[in-house]
Amino acid sequence: MNLTLNGKMKTRTEIDAADLYVLLQREFRRRQSPDCANCFVQLPFRVDRHDTETQNWELVMPPQCASGCAAMLDELVVEYGMLYDLRTHVAG
Repeated sequence: MNLTLNGKMKTRTEIDAADLYVLLQREFRRRQSPDCANCFVQLPFRVDRHDTETQNWELVMPPQCASGCAAMLDELVVEYGMLYDLRTHVAG
């Protein structure tokens, strides 16, 4: 069982950036309008967390398009941000 210092269970699964990319890309393509062939998901990157409620990763959003891909990808970031944190690799 994964416990944080305050005794609460961790709710996010740690995952490598490449694995999170595959999950995001797969779901993005599933939801993407067939009319848009230009937008794509970029590799998520690790950021410093401001509080325990936010994910420790971000990604570069595509420019606005007529199919609304950026808004849909923003929804995916919120959804997957509640499920996954990027794994922190310790050099050793």
